Amino acid sequence: MLQSTAWGRRVPEWVRKIWREVAAFGVVGALAFVVETASFNLLIFGSSASGGGPLGSAPVLASVVATLLAMAVSWFGNRYWTYRDRRGGTQRGELIWFLAINLAGMAVTAVPIFVAHQLLGLDSPLSDNVARLVGWAAATVLRFVAYRTLVFSHPGKDSAHVPGTVDRWTTTLRGAWRRGELWPWCLAAIATVCGLAVNTAFHPGYLSADSVDQLMQALGDRPVTDWHPPVMALLWRILIDSTGAISAMAALQTAVLWATLWVLARLLWKKTGSRALSLATLAVGLAPHILTFTGVVWKDVHMAYALLAVLAVALTARELPAGRTKTRWALLVLGVLFLAYAILVRKNGFPAVIPVFMLLVMAVWPSPGRRRWLAATGVLLAVTAVGSVGVSAATTPVATRQYAQIPLDDLTHVLTPKQVRAAAERAGASADFRDRLVTTTMECQRRHIPADVYFNCYPRDLSLGPTELGRNADVLVSMWTHEMPKHWKGYAAYRGQVFAKLLFQGNLAFYDGSVTKIAPLKDAPVSEPLKYTLQSYVTGFTRDLPMLFEGWFWLALSLVLVLRRRWVGPYTRELRLLGASTVLYILAYVPTAPQSNFRYVYWPALSGTIAVVLIAAGYVARRRAKAAEAAEAAHETDSRPAVPPVVASSPDTSATGPHESVTAAR
Repeated sequence: MLQSTAWGRRVPEWVRKIWREVAAFGVVGALAFVVETASFNLLIFGSSASGGGPLGSAPVLASVVATLLAMAVSWFGNRYWTYRDRRGGTQRGELIWFLAINLAGMAVTAVPIFVAHQLLGLDSPLSDNVARLVGWAAATVLRFVAYRTLVFSHPGKDSAHVPGTVDRWTTTLRGAWRRGELWPWCLAAIATVCGLAVNTAFHPGYLSADSVDQLMQALGDRPVTDWHPPVMALLWRILIDSTGAISAMAALQTAVLWATLWVLARLLWKKTGSRALSLATLAVGLAPHILTFTGVVWKDVHMAYALLAVLAVALTARELPAGRTKTRWALLVLGVLFLAYAILVRKNGFPAVIPVFMLLVMAVWPSPGRRRWLAATGVLLAVTAVGSVGVSAATTPVATRQYAQIPLDDLTHVLTPKQVRAAAERAGASADFRDRLVTTTMECQRRHIPADVYFNCYPRDLSLGPTELGRNADVLVSMWTHEMPKHWKGYAAYRGQVFAKLLFQGNLAFYDGSVTKIAPLKDAPVSEPLKYTLQSYVTGFTRDLPMLFEGWFWLALSLVLVLRRRWVGPYTRELRLLGASTVLYILAYVPTAPQSNFRYVYWPALSGTIAVVLIAAGYVARRRAKAAEAAEAAHETDSRPAVPPVVASSPDTSATGPHESVTAAR
């Protein structure tokens, strides 16, 4: 007993205090676990074995309620017992940190399970329990460290000083937090958690009919065609071969979005010093008009995220110090790779790429000369050409001449059936194709089909696959060339009608991936509760703020960005070029829009939202600059040496001699 007491005296005070906190923290955690488990079972099953609980039909809500009760127990237990001598004066700030850390802890707990299922392919009960145990242990360590250093980090009046390593470590961590050195890492953690949550909600990825076709091509079940971008099929094939999971494509595009948002949030944090603004940058990924397609495998989404990544690369290059030539060239090449992918993945995205390319070049070199412009343009053209040739060599896509859809739409909506037959005869169309064109025209006029004739009205021969329309592409182009100039008023009216519908009657704001009932996805179905939650979130904003999902709003915002001569802050050039990219991209749909669909304006919605964040950053940066100037002026005033006051005095006669005094007296 005496030896034990003597040993206890030799143990440093901070070690004894740490162990007391560990013990108290463990007791509170165990109590919270019991409360969560008991309350969940009571809500689901009730107090008796035969009776059902009040939330028996809503297990998700029951889990949320049980988790909140456990968090309340943990909050009061740790605040008033474990860290009773470290309570800060502002309970609201502690509570905010407590909630944030517990949300991060839940995400940390889910990460090992996600890795075990999605990356390692382990789904046995043993692996699930081991993964959950690993996640629980990591989350427990995270909570203990964060509670001590961030939540309950202010010692109370009656708390004793804790010397030693822990005190120095805590002081260093607290100082780094106050200086903002830890905030970029906090942003990275938040972006990671959000990305994992979004990827889980969309798992294994929502697929449209186009996506299913490309998945079949990536798996080798269908031949690769150029109807959809072969580069996506090739990328998907590489991801499947590398990971063995078809969900890798949706996970990749989600990762690109959140990594890009983190880079932008970090840059704006350094520029403005505003934590709220950096969090608002990350919140763009959770905005309903952005989140709605984050996990939908579509070429429009890939193009939008590639262009956003170029913006992040450009703003990174802009902040580089003078010199750093190699780094600038490396960033230029990285941005060009994203631009080339955007061109290859969306053919009509080239007009949107041009202003973003200009933004990239002028960020890498603030005043690029002619030679640098030519060099950068040459790099872009070379990378795009090499990429196109490489993709074609790797996939050998079947030519479909998809562009024939556009003259087919115009001819069947501008001409009458009689005029269509006559034009087809003059163009040398076969009798069968002439009859199909006339039937298509009559069917579309009868059913009032506004666009997308090939899929809605044309009597297709399914045995020919996607190459059917391409067989008659030359005939359709010849008919269009001869007839549209003669019927230009009807052509202008029709194209104006389709474009106006695209701008003002946007549809498909949320795509639920309902066509995913195919063999490769039977083992990884979409979660119906999560899909319902996402749909409710998005459609609620569609009802309350419909302009977020309509092209006219983003076109108007882009015109404002372009036409305003000067914006507050340092991002005037970036804002105008982003606006130009959106305007060119939307106007490119005037002669080509097949139908009204929100995905066609997804890039304008994303760029417009980021532009609003940059505008806010400009105002915050100006306010910060004014505050710095005022502080500097006040410092100069305080440090300026005081000037002694001038005091009026009588002439000094002390230096006069006797002779001068006598003279003065006379």
